[in-house]
Amino acid sequence: VMATKIALKLGEYTVTEAGFGADLGAEKFIDIKCRLSGLRPDAVVIVATARALKLHGGVEKSALSTENIGALEKGIENLLKHVENITGVFGLPAVVAINRFPTDNLTELKYIEDRCKELNVNAILSEVWAKGAAGSQDLAKEVLNLVNQENHFKYIYDPQKGQNNSVEEIVSKVYGGDGVNWSAAARQTIK
Repeated sequence: VMATKIALKLGEYTVTEAGFGADLGAEKFIDIKCRLSGLRPDAVVIVATARALKLHGGVEKSALSTENIGALEKGIENLLKHVENITGVFGLPAVVAINRFPTDNLTELKYIEDRCKELNVNAILSEVWAKGAAGSQDLAKEVLNLVNQENHFKYIYDPQKGQNNSVEEIVSKVYGGDGVNWSAAARQTIK
């Protein structure tokens, strides 16, 4: 929190890496850090790679450089859930930054862009590794566009409703669960 507040005073824009995923990382960032500090994000960048999406789709590491739209179709569901969490659950505008690898296939990259568009989110190639700062210009422009838009930021749960309710809200809204099975030890800890 202190580092973020200092950065906000030193620059026109502040970028914070909140942790892995729009479930665990973003949920803790928003529902804990933002709630306790009073900070509110203006936009979110969700980082993905075609390679990781294919890995989620069942491809072995040794075959990640080979075009495989079928695996990408399976794996992209993970990314789309993160996008839905950010835009729908947290009410924030988002962009997907596709970190491009030299072996990435243009057909696969286009597929990722098209699927993100279905959720009204742009997917922008980030080619910083290969092109330095020039490889991030399009992404930076999209982020600036998003931070200047109205957002509908919201927390997932109301802490006044108790810990049980808070956990139930996180499970159902972020992870898509239909409830929580509380162990006796968990009930005792909450009590």
